[in-house]
Amino acid sequence: MKKHLAYLVIFMILASIFPIYADNQDLSGEEIIKRVDKNKLYEKIEYSGKMTIKKGSKTRIKLMHIYAEGEEKALIEFTNPEDQGTKYLKLSDELWIYFPDAEEIIKISGHMLKKSMMGSDFSYEDALENEGLMKRYRISNLGSEMVNERDCYVLELNAIGKKTTYAKQKLWVDKERFVILKTELYALSGKLLKEIVMEEVQKYDDRYFATKVTMTNKVTKNSSTTFEMENLNFGVDLPNGIFTKRRLER
Repeated sequence: MKKHLAYLVIFMILASIFPIYADNQDLSGEEIIKRVDKNKLYEKIEYSGKMTIKKGSKTRIKLMHIYAEGEEKALIEFTNPEDQGTKYLKLSDELWIYFPDAEEIIKISGHMLKKSMMGSDFSYEDALENEGLMKRYRISNLGSEMVNERDCYVLELNAIGKKTTYAKQKLWVDKERFVILKTELYALSGKLLKEIVMEEVQKYDDRYFATKVTMTNKVTKNSSTTFEMENLNFGVDLPNGIFTKRRLER
């Protein structure tokens, strides 16, 4: 009886020390992505952004203020002197851009959303994406690997439909925080197009969120873009009429 009691005490101690591993070691790919999306997706958000674009020996910096609501709406207002007054408005799968010098609003949709945003390595789709991965991909759990001394699930995602931007993705997901620490994006041919590394992760209430991300273009030599976020406000009340074309011309 004493031996059984001793084993029970040891088990309870170990369970208290390693609860996360015990709970998460047998998760399916879909269950892992559900927890990732819980951290990643938001209803409303407002923050300041900084984009550092490196092309060979040249570096450019873009500053912006961003508002977003769910998967359908986003507004980006550029604040750096070179692009002051330029605004992007996303409404569903359409993008509207306002150029203050020309006082003109241009609509971008379809394949044009795959083009580079402000000369960066992020496409318009990359920058404005806020849709859950499970809607677009079949997910497989390939096992575990270490990334930056953190134990990660390795997931392979294969696109369900032809309209999905990347035919395949490979993700490394932090087992403890359920944040994607590294992503590889592939073309239908199997060619690696881009690699994304999450350099900084912060905790906001009950969610972990990547606030510094570097995308490296594997097709173009010496080309990378780092995007940094600060002053994040989740669930913030956004101004009425902010996601309208009228707002672009203000």
